[in-house]
Amino acid sequence: MRRIVVGYDGSESAEVALRWAVEEARRRRLSVEVVTVHDDLPAGMPPRREPEPSPDAERVAAEIADGLLHDVTREHGTPSERLVAACTPDDLLVLGSHGHGPLVGALMGSVSRACLHAAPCPVVVAREPVAPDGPVVVGLDGSAPSREALAFAAEAARLRDVPLEVVHAVAWSPVGAELMTPTPDELAEWGEQLLATELERAGMSAETRVDPGHASEALVRASERASLLVVGSRGHNPLVSLLLGSTSARCAGKAACPVVVVR
Repeated sequence: MRRIVVGYDGSESAEVALRWAVEEARRRRLSVEVVTVHDDLPAGMPPRREPEPSPDAERVAAEIADGLLHDVTREHGTPSERLVAACTPDDLLVLGSHGHGPLVGALMGSVSRACLHAAPCPVVVAREPVAPDGPVVVGLDGSAPSREALAFAAEAARLRDVPLEVVHAVAWSPVGAELMTPTPDELAEWGEQLLATELERAGMSAETRVDPGHASEALVRASERASLLVVGSRGHNPLVSLLLGSTSARCAGKAACPVVVVR
């Protein structure tokens, strides 16, 4: 990881994101780059000579970063596009759960949602955790993105000196006239075997949990006892990341702690 980029718009949520970014930068000995973006003016309006900063962006960022600040970049444009353009695959992008508008975080076109889909690097949706001293929780389903998430989560747990908890959700979705339907115990056993295999493959040890139901529901429940939740950008289904109901999007919107979406 090269640096941490954080979007800042002067909102309370953005300040939470900036504080989270600074704490993470201290753990990883990285610099923080703050990006403020002023929305494009309506069509027909003459452009301003230079972007306007968010209220007191430099002062607030400097106070919070306390020596870790690399720069405050001010730009015009669509916030999500400018934030994505500011990042490289070696960065970590940190955003607040919503901006100035109280409904922004719930909209499909929100900055955080757009960045989750388009950023070239891991994206953090920051919020105050319910359990700040809790474990780092990661969702693992055997897919390549979930393995990347596992590696990120293991490092995050080490840096925080907290346990690593690996969660796998099991559910049976009938697709036709199956000759047999697995029992809940059989589903749980399959899940436990998958976690054991994946942890052995990664050379790791961790607390494990197999929960019935949809992955997003299990992970959101787990977030209530977590200091950080880490998920892959998509699971086994290559189309799932395009859906509003994807696991990563649901977790980013509903979790009770900061969420990292790893790709």
